[in-house]
Amino acid sequence: MIPQKKGNVKNDNALAKALSVYFIGIKGVAMAGLALILQEQGKKVRGSDTEDFFATENELREAGIAVSQGFASKNLISKPDVVVVGASWTDANPEVRAAREQGILMMNDSDVRGFLSRQRKTVAVTGVHGKSTTTALLSWVLTQAGMDPGYLVGAPAIMGLGASAHWGRGGLFIVEGDEYAKSQADHDAKFLDLNPWASIITSLEWEHVDIYPDVRTMEQTFAALVKKTRGPVVACADWPSVVKAVKSGDQVIRYGGSADADFTVSDFRLTPEGSRFTVSRGGKKLAEFASPLLGRHNALNATAALIVCLELGLDISAFSSALSSFRGLSRRQETITAGGVTFVDDYGHHPTEVARTLEAIRERYPQQKIWAVFQPHLASRTRALMPQFAKAFAPANRVLVADLFASAREATDPTATRDLAAAISEVHEAARASGTLQQTAEHLAPYLEPGDVVVTMGAGDVYKVRDLIMKRETWNL
Repeated sequence: MIPQKKGNVKNDNALAKALSVYFIGIKGVAMAGLALILQEQGKKVRGSDTEDFFATENELREAGIAVSQGFASKNLISKPDVVVVGASWTDANPEVRAAREQGILMMNDSDVRGFLSRQRKTVAVTGVHGKSTTTALLSWVLTQAGMDPGYLVGAPAIMGLGASAHWGRGGLFIVEGDEYAKSQADHDAKFLDLNPWASIITSLEWEHVDIYPDVRTMEQTFAALVKKTRGPVVACADWPSVVKAVKSGDQVIRYGGSADADFTVSDFRLTPEGSRFTVSRGGKKLAEFASPLLGRHNALNATAALIVCLELGLDISAFSSALSSFRGLSRRQETITAGGVTFVDDYGHHPTEVARTLEAIRERYPQQKIWAVFQPHLASRTRALMPQFAKAFAPANRVLVADLFASAREATDPTATRDLAAAISEVHEAARASGTLQQTAEHLAPYLEPGDVVVTMGAGDVYKVRDLIMKRETWNL
């Protein structure tokens, strides 16, 4: 086991003894989840965030956690024992300054995740794509098996489980490991604060271009996670960068489509209920599984969860039964039908995620007209990966590119959306910039016909396009 840093010991002791914790930026998915867990541990939790609506607000409200709208130093008058600061916020935030002036112990959200991981046998689920779905599925399966694990998922809700976070009474903690920087001042990956018994690496390619200059740097960061992992590292061998990252690992279990993987996924096919696929181990068929999730990539995610469950001693039949009843999580191929139109909302915001999700939806709806409504997130990502974005929308019939979703961590770029739409239109004849979400909904609604499929995609609030259309009294149907 890698020894704890002195800072970890000090923070862990302080947080363990803390009676009250305040979150700056509490509406973020990870921050909200951590708030729920600390409250479940018996601490008094409150926090603040911008006045914008976040999908986490419902779960915070239902938990009775008070959230101040906007940041103000007066919010810290009743001095909390610990302040947790979201990655986007610096000393420019009045509450960060107030906490510092009062000498309150401040931590990053990744410090809290590390604290929790040192209390339980922890499984860190990582990767550029698929980690939220895999974390949620693993949490669902273990819950159905009666193990009552703790979990922290990077999505607003897990269908059937409710909130995205839970501490539980079992001895496990299933946590989504974030490769992004701890803060604007500390660019170490958040998941390096974890103390994992096992790690999953679902995928790896260049992402977070504002932090990582190239994919090699990311490979080195994931290799550091492999070194920290005490037990098995479950790695998808379909990704060359994953293979490079785990090459020095002692207990690596590889899965994927190639015959030389330890666990091989094959015979993937669609069914009316979702999909079916076969998993083999060492060249021998292990089982065939039914999943409600679309896309071969989700069969791979399920296989990663299966391997961890087997390492924990779970029976294959128990896994199979739980997988078949898994309903997914919010903003991951979340599907609603209204007026004969199918609306699919997805968090995909990287070219690979966009392409794989649209390919899976096209496979499910081979004859329907598919409208892709994409909201870019981060100008740095949009510009660095623009050639890949341009090709990612091929399965869609029509593409609308809404205005960039602003982030507190970088300056806005008003021309990024227009340039992206132009790049897509060079390879896709039916692509255009569509303005604000309101303007996008107003443009799209009159064209919709029964049987159409509308796919809203992005890391922001693009799902509001669906909501705006569904609220219209008439939308040509």
